[in-house]
Amino acid sequence: MQNIFLKKIIKDSRNKLSELEIQLSEYLLGLGGEELINKTISDMAEESDISQSTIYNFVKKIGFSGFKDFKLQLAQNISFDSGSSSSRIITNSSITREDLLMDIAKKVISFNQSAFDSLLYFLDEETLSNIMLDIDNAKSLNFFGQGGSSVVAFDAYQKFMRTKYWCNYDIDYHIQLEKCVKLSKTDVCFLFSHSGETKETITIARLLKIRGCKLISITGNPNSELINLCDHSIIVYTNEAKFRTESLTSRILYLTIIDILYTCVMIRNEEENSLTLKKIRQIMKDVKN
Repeated sequence: MQNIFLKKIIKDSRNKLSELEIQLSEYLLGLGGEELINKTISDMAEESDISQSTIYNFVKKIGFSGFKDFKLQLAQNISFDSGSSSSRIITNSSITREDLLMDIAKKVISFNQSAFDSLLYFLDEETLSNIMLDIDNAKSLNFFGQGGSSVVAFDAYQKFMRTKYWCNYDIDYHIQLEKCVKLSKTDVCFLFSHSGETKETITIARLLKIRGCKLISITGNPNSELINLCDHSIIVYTNEAKFRTESLTSRILYLTIIDILYTCVMIRNEEENSLTLKKIRQIMKDVKN
């Protein structure tokens, strides 16, 4: 099924496209919605016989900031025929006062499943590998966030406390600033901000960058200053609707990303991490008894 969102953008831009770009647009529109999102830029170049640089320039020409933004916006606006097997993707805007409780439950679950599908599109092997390399060489893992993002940072902190690494987290912004002074190039810092524009988080990122720390951002804004300050970033896309703020679905996705990274860390250093986990469980057991 054709991506209606992309079709409209190409139609609006057609007058400024070259013959080669028109050929490229026809190739892109010939792909199914999910198939298009799953393609890498190298896949597209090989299949269309058009260079990667031409494809990159094309997506910028039709209004996207880059290839990642192109895929992000396509996932956000993907449309399916009603007869498609993928028609389970339902937005919360379809919830009405007439819905039964189980109807609402099904729609919310479907919405979250769609969000997980989008997350899968934007996770890539290279980013995960680079993050893991930084963690491998870290003296400590540090978690920063404000407001709702602070809750996610705390969840990450309590998970990674079960690993071999020394971990730090503070809810108070002033104490976070003070800790920045003590961190250096041997420390890895996770910064959580869905908007990517939280003033306090940007300030912390700048201080940590000066200190030479390895910075990893998890954010919903692919064009934010936070991403520019960080070494690696994972984009969390959510398409919120009535009765649901961004913090609801995005928090589920953030926690899932943390689970992925935590599991990777535990497996990479299984023996040492298992020993740490065993000691923690024993302490908890002793306290309960």
